[in-house]
Amino acid sequence: MDTLDTLEIFNTYQDGIQKLFRSRLLLQIMISLDDGNKTLAELRGVTDTTSQTILPKIRFLEEVHYIRYDDDAYHLTPQGNVISSQIQDHVRTAYLFSKNPKFWSSHYLEALPAMFLRDIGDLYHSGIVETLNTNIFSVLECFFDMLENAEQIRVVSSFMSHLHADALIAKVKEGVPVEMVVNTEIAEELRKEPFLSKIEEIAGYNHFRIYVAPTPLLIGLTVTDSTLSFGLCRNDDLRYDISSDLIGTDNLALAWGERLFSYYKDISEELSSDPSLCSGLTSPESRQGSFIFIG
Repeated sequence: MDTLDTLEIFNTYQDGIQKLFRSRLLLQIMISLDDGNKTLAELRGVTDTTSQTILPKIRFLEEVHYIRYDDDAYHLTPQGNVISSQIQDHVRTAYLFSKNPKFWSSHYLEALPAMFLRDIGDLYHSGIVETLNTNIFSVLECFFDMLENAEQIRVVSSFMSHLHADALIAKVKEGVPVEMVVNTEIAEELRKEPFLSKIEEIAGYNHFRIYVAPTPLLIGLTVTDSTLSFGLCRNDDLRYDISSDLIGTDNLALAWGERLFSYYKDISEELSSDPSLCSGLTSPESRQGSFIFIG
């Protein structure tokens, strides 16, 4: 359905749409019932209003078949479940963007695949960590902190530093599963010193995997079992912004991060290191064979 069709639908049905979205009580009822069935008394408590005020709103929602009354409580209908979910998506997304407007307006949000843009409201509990004059290492320190007690680590990255590499290698040596998706530029850098020697140290660990994405990566993602770190490129030059990250620790944010990592992993090719190929490499030509693509 294109934009014109949607506008035509709105022009035809705008009274019903506006009646729902202009009413605080209607929206509160729809959102609250997503948490479970509620009695009239419970709905009064949620909306902080009287029966006389709320009953006409309930009747409207019953008329449009969004809710029903059964077993002394109000329930969402299947149609109501869909509408309630979409209302909550809008509320969460608008709240997320309103919390940190400067971050979102100055970064290249279009880098995200459309399916993840639609669900970006799942990050609404997350906060921004920024490099400040009083602490220029705040983003890096946050990265180290989230790795400290991690039981698994998944990374999507268009950049790599010695500090990041050392921290990840240390976790691999501790037995923590680490998976990385990188772009072709980083994959080439991993074939060279000093990164080649670092990779050789963990070449025999089966719980370390690197994947190479077929497309440019304009995001940064680290997701562990307890923390999500998400970053973007700047709008002005499309360079990755290492000075600010979005940090989340709730289940919605973690699930969003896991899905995003899986998306990039699924479209990438595994880059496998072979200790026999890595040993004794001195020339750039021989180093080209230190990693092989597995199709």
